Amino acid sequence: MKNYISLLTFCFCLNVLGQDNNTYLRLTFIKAKEGSNYRENLTQKFARLHQQRIEDGIINGWDLWQVVNSRQTPFSHVIVTLTDISKMDSLYSGVNMQKVFPDMTNSDIETFYENNITSRDIIGDYIITTVKSISKTNNIPEEFMVMNFMKVKEGKFKTFENMEINLTTTTMPNEKFRTGWSLQKRIDKYGTDLHWNYLTVDWYTKYSDYIKASSIPTIDADKNYQSMMAIRDFRDRTVLRKIMSVR
Repeated sequence: MKNYISLLTFCFCLNVLGQDNNTYLRLTFIKAKEGSNYRENLTQKFARLHQQRIEDGIINGWDLWQVVNSRQTPFSHVIVTLTDISKMDSLYSGVNMQKVFPDMTNSDIETFYENNITSRDIIGDYIITTVKSISKTNNIPEEFMVMNFMKVKEGKFKTFENMEINLTTTTMPNEKFRTGWSLQKRIDKYGTDLHWNYLTVDWYTKYSDYIKASSIPTIDADKNYQSMMAIRDFRDRTVLRKIMSVR
């Protein structure tokens, strides 16, 4: 009876945390150039800038992630900007730089922007929304996240969403290493030529937990997973570590 009550409590926790939300995410994929001080600019200056954007009501949050083993990936960092529909029209608004950096002259600010441009390349810029999130710890985001890029067939979006949600809801109670999962839909652009249109994110507290999860003995896909494979392509996977969050 005690185990049954614990299971009910855990399932209730999954359901509550899995409710849809109205938060939109802007993902900016960046390749920092060798020898640049791009990360330092982000953590020391851009963090202050985005803190001001939060205080001005332009965005809800700003997170910086760094790719693990980035030499194997076309981007080295991912910037996640959080907003909601009431702030969407001001998402690309600027801020008063003199207010953020009162110790910098106009010439200093111009040089700062120029150095930033030359220190990195923007690989992609996307808007996504969260369809469903499930967490064991109520601590999303964790320190590590794994982005799984999916290309879902036209006309099968809802079928795919239901399959992913049902599969994860069933398997999550038995997970040893993964602490959470999110299903996210790309909404900035549609079309058959997109490389990916859905994103699932697996959350881990430690990198070693991701390695352990990836090292579990392989088995063939069951019928349910095969049905999902028939309507989507698993394009790529990227592991990232959280550098900082601004709220």
